Amino acid sequence: MSIVPFRLPDEARRLAGAWFLLALAALGASALLAMVLVAARTPFLSLGSGMFRTALVLHVDMAVLVWFLAAAAGLWVIARGKAEIAGWGAFWLSAGAVPLLLLSPLLVAAPPILSNYIPALDSLLFLGALTAFFTGILLTAAWSVADGWRREHEAWARAARWSVLALGAAALVFVLDFFAAPVPGTIAPPGFDEKTWGAGHLLQFVHVVLLIGVWSVLGERLLAHAPRLAAALPLLLAAAALPALGGVLIPLSSDLGSGAHRAGFTELMRWAAWPAAAVFGLGLLGAAWRMRRSGEPLSGEEKVLLLSVLLFLAGCLVGATIRGNATTSVPAHYHGTVGAITLAYLLLARRLALAFGLSLPTAPWTQRLPLVYGIGIGVLVAGLAWSGLLGVPRKATHVELAQTDGGYLAAMGLAGIGGFFALAAVSLFVALLLAAVWRAHAAAADSDERRGARGLALLAMLAPVTIGGLLLGAAAGWLPSGAQKTLPEVSPEHTHVIEKRREEIALRFQQGVAMLHAKQYDYAIAAFHRVLELAPDMPEAHANLGFALLGKREYAAAADFFDEASNLRSGQLNAYYGMAIAQEGLGNLRAAIEAMQAWLHRAPADDPYRRKAEAATWEWQETLRKQREAMQPGGK
Repeated sequence: MSIVPFRLPDEARRLAGAWFLLALAALGASALLAMVLVAARTPFLSLGSGMFRTALVLHVDMAVLVWFLAAAAGLWVIARGKAEIAGWGAFWLSAGAVPLLLLSPLLVAAPPILSNYIPALDSLLFLGALTAFFTGILLTAAWSVADGWRREHEAWARAARWSVLALGAAALVFVLDFFAAPVPGTIAPPGFDEKTWGAGHLLQFVHVVLLIGVWSVLGERLLAHAPRLAAALPLLLAAAALPALGGVLIPLSSDLGSGAHRAGFTELMRWAAWPAAAVFGLGLLGAAWRMRRSGEPLSGEEKVLLLSVLLFLAGCLVGATIRGNATTSVPAHYHGTVGAITLAYLLLARRLALAFGLSLPTAPWTQRLPLVYGIGIGVLVAGLAWSGLLGVPRKATHVELAQTDGGYLAAMGLAGIGGFFALAAVSLFVALLLAAVWRAHAAAADSDERRGARGLALLAMLAPVTIGGLLLGAAAGWLPSGAQKTLPEVSPEHTHVIEKRREEIALRFQQGVAMLHAKQYDYAIAAFHRVLELAPDMPEAHANLGFALLGKREYAAAADFFDEASNLRSGQLNAYYGMAIAQEGLGNLRAAIEAMQAWLHRAPADDPYRRKAEAATWEWQETLRKQREAMQPGGK
């Protein structure tokens, strides 16, 4: 069965095409960056560890923020049905920011901020470019509903409207959190992760709403066999978007950085982000089953659509098993859901390409690239989930872990194989589409149109070229780093101030350690608090502050500091050990086991605490086993 092209209004074609081209360029850039991540995690390769965390930041931002939101902006433009000067201004604001995001590691030495949903590089250039990109996205979203909330007849257009509502809630939460007044008596000021925690969670509602809309386009024939599901689609879209409005209440009712604030958004996403999409996906699977039983064959596109549904459901199931965030179970969860969205968007991209009049390759292997990508992501998720069960820590390379046991090698090897297949497929897919765009622009008859089109095509080509330069620079040692950063000349007075600052950091840190050993926890907290004021990126101070909080039985706050310590330095061993103790204090034994297994994977074989850690892990596992037995029918 031939692919049905997407319907495009004439007035919105060029602006929508510009957004989709930007999205495609970001996807290509994220795939190139992901090659570093997969190589760094894959046993027997051990590549890319030198720039692993910088590549991780850029990969996530390109793959989840720019790719998804630029594609969403294209759909918002089509839903509005026309392009104006304001729309083009918003596009160029976002499009101009993307090369700056990619080039910033080459221009400025900045440590990565491995926040959970919106990672960043700690430089004014990167953060300014990120702000510019989001501003263009918000302007496009607002502009798409400038004529009011129209009643849309097509499901994808209704999804576009609802996604704007969810995006508005995310933007409002970001403003409330970012400009929240400091809470008196707090141990340390909230960091970037805390300030973007709420908005990052609510952005997931935007993606899920649009995923349902794209599924409805790809599954039109399936919906014809499920009239009740089609009738319920407007309610499912509302159910997917409206909980994001509830997220606005969280910063209004809890302090930024508090356990209630963090848990509020976590629980909101855990219980409200996935049910509508899961119900719709299960309905599509049921419709496909009825079609097969009636003898009506599924098209190749519909089979890949069902694979997208299965990936989303697998991601949700893995997410339900997560306790804590120390192991690779977390990336297994989000690679399943993010992979499902990307796979659906790849299928939509083929329809859009036909609508734009692009000439796509017809060779059978090119038609199977989305399928290969989906299968690769499925294998990657399986490998990461298996590794998570083994306690393998996230945000770390194979070189740093230095593990040789068979289970670890098999699980991470499986993840590496799946990752490479997925990356190869998506890279080829993007390359073929960009080549088709270039051919179409080269054949344009009107010279003005050709110049404008080639400008957009050059922008799309710039992202992969920039990433190629970034990778070559890393291999050759050209990238600036914190250790190699050249500092400007300073006066003797400034040198004296810097030296005094270093002396105070060392003195306060020693005082904190002494007070911690003496079990004078309040004094230790005060000392480490001062250290973090002077050196906020010092992982040892975060970890020791966590242990001081453990002494006061403030387990939730301690867990936050241990988490930040491991984010700043994945090799901060005592952070994993402390996280395990904190999770035990919170009554979360599964998370305690994950964190302690992460410590066991990293700690030397002769570490004096290894026997104690193994005993604690065994004890927690036995407690969970007894709890499961007690819950079984007939259990005592």
